[in-house]
Amino acid sequence: MVSSHSISPYRVFFYYPNIIGYLRIILVMICYYLAKSNWQISSIFYTVAFAGDLMDGYVARKYNQSSSFGAALDMITDRCSTSGILFVLSNLYTDYYFYFLSLMFLDILSHWLHIQSVANKGHHKSAGSLKGRNRLIRLFYSSYPFFGYCNVFTEFFYIGLYLMHFNKALSIFGLFQVNLKIFTFYICLPACLCKQAVNV
Repeated sequence: MVSSHSISPYRVFFYYPNIIGYLRIILVMICYYLAKSNWQISSIFYTVAFAGDLMDGYVARKYNQSSSFGAALDMITDRCSTSGILFVLSNLYTDYYFYFLSLMFLDILSHWLHIQSVANKGHHKSAGSLKGRNRLIRLFYSSYPFFGYCNVFTEFFYIGLYLMHFNKALSIFGLFQVNLKIFTFYICLPACLCKQAVNV
């Protein structure tokens, strides 16, 4: 991480990964605005914004532009993005609104508690900060494939639920059809359940 004493705060604002963060915020805001009126554009914007979350860490490391501001921006954007899509789902699937709002609450609370619990131990994914935590949390943060599966496919589960409200199948560039029910419940739901187990 670049020393905050040697870099102007204004320069940090324009680090490449932080610019990705700003674009993610714009994309998810447009996504929520269009959520009920244009599900195609809304889902594309949310997916692109989520892809930005996969890119910003790589860009920060590549250009040596890690910063406390960027880490906070990334975490807050993640939590707000997930909370937003859960709120949208609670409005589309009104019979299940309580469960979606509970997932929102659990997501925010669990991340906040984890960050606070390791605040004096270094990065929240480091081996030192994970020492003494339960086995599932250690696996989640230390195994990148498991971490990626849980996070990526949890988001795909939410996206799949959103798309299923409007259509039962999704055409990929007109080449083939994806059965959203199978994809959402048989491939993505297990990841979401694992993620919630970690959150609890």
